[in-house]
Amino acid sequence: MSICGALERFGMFIAIQPDYYGPNDASSPIWSRLLKEAGHEVREVNVYRADILDQLKECDGFMWRHAHVPHMRQVAKRLLPVIEGELGLVVYPDQKTCWHYDDKIAQAQLLEAAGIPTPKTWVWFDKVAALGWLQNAKYPIVLKLWTGAGSTNVRLVQSFAEAECWICRLFNRGVSSLEPRRFSLKDRILDVLRILFHGELEHPWELHKNYVLFQEFLADNEFDTRITVIGNRAFGYRRYNRPNDFRASGSGNFDVNPMYIDKETVKLAFDVAQQLGAQSVAIDGLKKGDRPVVGEISYTYVSWMVQACPGHWDSDLNWHDGSMWPEEAQVQDFLERLELTELKKLNGADCNGR
Repeated sequence: MSICGALERFGMFIAIQPDYYGPNDASSPIWSRLLKEAGHEVREVNVYRADILDQLKECDGFMWRHAHVPHMRQVAKRLLPVIEGELGLVVYPDQKTCWHYDDKIAQAQLLEAAGIPTPKTWVWFDKVAALGWLQNAKYPIVLKLWTGAGSTNVRLVQSFAEAECWICRLFNRGVSSLEPRRFSLKDRILDVLRILFHGELEHPWELHKNYVLFQEFLADNEFDTRITVIGNRAFGYRRYNRPNDFRASGSGNFDVNPMYIDKETVKLAFDVAQQLGAQSVAIDGLKKGDRPVVGEISYTYVSWMVQACPGHWDSDLNWHDGSMWPEEAQVQDFLERLELTELKKLNGADCNGR
């Protein structure tokens, strides 16, 4: 019997941590449906309980789309390496895919080490050295905190004096956000909605202190190109900048027409996924002159925006018509990995039994 036949006959036990990030943006219900349709058993688990490892007994795989919010991050960064490395489960996302998620310092060093083109980025952990470097820096320059999604905690600094002020704050009492405080009724309502959906406000409780991250400002980018790679599939769309702003992420203004997507940026996204060994990666593509570069990366993304794409490219840049939910691609690849893992186990058992 083939391994595929064995999986169909006996099924596999897949543990899933539920997620929900708004309408049409929940992966776990789609994962569960597709896995059940494929003949596998789904076990809903709760990673916030003390008995999570007991919940995972007899499971073959684990899936959890964790977000950038702190209460998820503090669990994911500790639990996922144990599930993958010690329990030996097939995991989505695995560590190569997500260890650097929403960590701009880690991403800057990782992408540089991997030889992936990015805007020039400087991370300083020494106040005196950072202030000395500022003397010859080119302004404006982008200041970022290590965490933040949807363009939060990203700020354009116009002068040495402004940069110096931020460095002094970061190396003194620290900051929790680069965003201005909001007091309007509309902003308070938005904060209430964030608590309802995410369990906390947009600005996390991490105190950012004793570091500073600056990135080269690339002018004349009126949009970025978000390319999402899942296995051998790349989905792409343009995200246009907010009015009178240099930031595109979170603007809500995007275009999925594949005619306008730069193929070199698509190729770059596949290169990033291959270099990092990632199950899935979304890049924020910018242009530095005529050359595409990677601003940031993420393992996760808004599902309905990927589904809105009318098709995808494969790694040979051939176009395939037809939209699909990213979860469908994730499950297809996940089951293939499960099959390969089971095949290795069976082969190992055969060898040991001879």
